[in-house]
Amino acid sequence: MPSPTIHPAPVTATPPILTAGSPFTAVELQAMEADGMVRRLVGRAYVPVRARTTAELRARALSAMLTARVRERAVAGRMTAAWILGCAPPPEMPVMLVESTRRLARLGTGERLLVHEVSFGDFDVLEIADLRVTSALRTAVDLAIHSEERIAVPVLRRLLAREGLGLTVGLMVRSLEGLPAQPHKKRARRILERLQS
Repeated sequence: MPSPTIHPAPVTATPPILTAGSPFTAVELQAMEADGMVRRLVGRAYVPVRARTTAELRARALSAMLTARVRERAVAGRMTAAWILGCAPPPEMPVMLVESTRRLARLGTGERLLVHEVSFGDFDVLEIADLRVTSALRTAVDLAIHSEERIAVPVLRRLLAREGLGLTVGLMVRSLEGLPAQPHKKRARRILERLQS
């Protein structure tokens, strides 16, 4: 009796993140983009044109743009975190958040980034593909506080609708009200009220 044939499980290849110098130059990557071989995902990070865009791929692309020091010390936040979660357009200047107890001046970003000093709670940060990113709840509350209403509302609606994030307006309201007094809190309340209508 012949032995049964064993078929290995298909291996899903992880799409490469291509940046200038590894292994193509910036000009070569732009030519490959013009030829429809790659597409720019964020900043100077490109992926094969058929790569499925996931939170992990976005996080890997952003991570490829950052220095090791930034990856170690900073957390992708606000609209950048919303983009990683698939609910906002790619950021022109990624927003990275740094714990206020760390020395911001020594970060040495090496890239065009917006860096803000903040405080994090115990459940404010998660890891996606080795990049630290604010949680969906922290991201939503930050957007309500720090973004203009016309920009925040559509992104917050997409975050609320995104399956698996577990966000509700009630949860966002409770989180906002648990914060100390700060600028723009009144605007944030107005934005969250608008989401309930």
